[in-house]
Amino acid sequence: SRHDAPTKVTTDSGIEVEPCYGSQDAADQPGSFPFTRGIYPDMYRGRVWTMRQYA
Repeated sequence: SRHDAPTKVTTDSGIEVEPCYGSQDAADQPGSFPFTRGIYPDMYRGRVWTMRQYA
């Protein structure tokens, strides 16, 4: 039918991606090596925002 998902999905850069991802596709937990999901386990929820100025 016209609503069927394409069998092969690629980005503009030519990288092939799955049409749908689930929790089983996630790489490890946040805050653990190789840090693909962030460097802090709770991300930035425990840190207040700071405003800095660079000269």
